[in-house]
Amino acid sequence: MNNFKHNLVAAICLMTSLIVTTQANTITIDELALWAGGSIGVGSGVTVSGPMASALGVNANSNSSLSSIYTQGNVWLGKGVIVNGDVVANGSIQTSKNTVITGSSNSFSNFVLPQLDTLQQTVVGTTPIYTAPNATKTLLPGEYSSLSLSNDTQLNLSSGIYSVSSFWMGSGGTVNVDTSAGDVILNVVGSFTAGSSVKFITSGSGNLFVNVFNSDAWLDSRVDFTGVLSVFGGGLGTGTSVNLTGSVYTTGSMYLGNDTAVTYTHSTQIPEPASLAMFLTIGFIIWKVRQGSTDTSVSVWSARIMHCY
Repeated sequence: MNNFKHNLVAAICLMTSLIVTTQANTITIDELALWAGGSIGVGSGVTVSGPMASALGVNANSNSSLSSIYTQGNVWLGKGVIVNGDVVANGSIQTSKNTVITGSSNSFSNFVLPQLDTLQQTVVGTTPIYTAPNATKTLLPGEYSSLSLSNDTQLNLSSGIYSVSSFWMGSGGTVNVDTSAGDVILNVVGSFTAGSSVKFITSGSGNLFVNVFNSDAWLDSRVDFTGVLSVFGGGLGTGTSVNLTGSVYTTGSMYLGNDTAVTYTHSTQIPEPASLAMFLTIGFIIWKVRQGSTDTSVSVWSARIMHCY
């Protein structure tokens, strides 16, 4: 009987270890702040509050503060970079002076990048929209051609779907996004450019979704963007001190300029190994009780299971 108990404990420990290891190498796309089908590059002093994942590697320059990193490529972390979480790479993990990884570091792993659901490119209209400097434009949902907004302009968008051939807003502009009646979806079948200090201000209970097709997206220095930015067929680049709240997905590569801050929202919590171990322990105890065991040391066996961690 004692041999059976020892074997049972060993089996539970092995099974839980395998599950925990699998979880360490797995993350869903909904849990990511940044996703890239290419590589992710991070400048100096960048803060990313939320996990990132890429197909072709992650490079982070000095004094950046990041959350967990997952990649099918290599990872390079510069001087003073702090990773508040795990680093999982199918290639090598290279660190520099004063680099800190608070979680586990797993090189030459078997991480599989979660897939990004691609959207069908939308049809755009033939009417171009242009505003002079310091003007205000209220645009109803619909299909348009190019959307060109000069410096210091105000653009008002309301709940619904907008489809345009390109988006350009000059420096100092503001996009007011009213989601009180639902989400605002901006489909851009071409280049997407926000000049320096452009702000996307969202009100209401909905979200802003920007989908860029067949081109790159560029956010200049000090842009403030809240929403979900997806780039299909291109990448993303930013200037310095950009503030991103939400999630960014690019089928190409992305680069975040110096002192950029990314704050992830709407995350899904991954079950912690401690919670999983506790679940197995409780299940073991229940099994012993149902067997009507006369063993008065059930707690000892529970402790042995927890000792696996």
